[in-house]
Amino acid sequence: MATVLSFATVMTAVSPASAATNIRGAEPFNTDKLLMSLCNGRTGTQEGLINVDTGELRSLNNWNDIRGRWERYRGWCSYPKASSWTWTGGEQRVSDTIVNCSSGSSLSQGITSSGSTTSTTSNSVTGSVGIQWTPLKDVLSVQAGGEYTRTWSYATTKGWSKTSTLTVPARRVGWMVQRPEMRTVRSNPVFHVEAYTWNTLPFANWTTVNSWRGRGYRDIKSHGAYYDAKANVTNNDGSPVGQIVARDRAVNSGDRC
Repeated sequence: MATVLSFATVMTAVSPASAATNIRGAEPFNTDKLLMSLCNGRTGTQEGLINVDTGELRSLNNWNDIRGRWERYRGWCSYPKASSWTWTGGEQRVSDTIVNCSSGSSLSQGITSSGSTTSTTSNSVTGSVGIQWTPLKDVLSVQAGGEYTRTWSYATTKGWSKTSTLTVPARRVGWMVQRPEMRTVRSNPVFHVEAYTWNTLPFANWTTVNSWRGRGYRDIKSHGAYYDAKANVTNNDGSPVGQIVARDRAVNSGDRC
């Protein structure tokens, strides 16, 4: 019976994504979809069957009934960082409005800007099913984004507030917006082969190796299969990095001046 790796064990065994062999284009089927199916948030040892013509996966429960181009795999997944970059998010309103109904003078007033950090996760393969988003988020925060733990809000939510003075010109409505600095960390999941078995007709000559399809490499990835973890870049106190600026518009009938 296969043993299940503990989360702590997996953490110590992760190798860089660059160390894995990219099998995209080396098989007759969609290897991006294969990696997303194998590495859907799981980190423990898994076993199953793969059709080497179509890439379809099945459980071992079907082993005795299957004939044809089916081979057996056992291994586990890791989610190392492949790349990372920062970008400026869209403007977000972070305060109430101040209405200046005066016809000739500006209005200066204290205003509180507030909000919370955000994080999202996306994947590259359209129509992927079976992704375990909750455990995946935990895994990505440690394996892919561990070096950004103190400066990135992924997998956490933290509120923030800041008080400043806003000066609103006559007959204008003012408010504050934030332009958040965001970070994306991309992970190309890696499947680590522990055992791989196939047979030669008439199902009597079994071969078991410890590499993918007996090709000599144990760690595989597919370049087009990746997860993107996106969240705020943060200061040391956990507040989001980003410029807070004032915006205004002309008053209208809805402002009840």
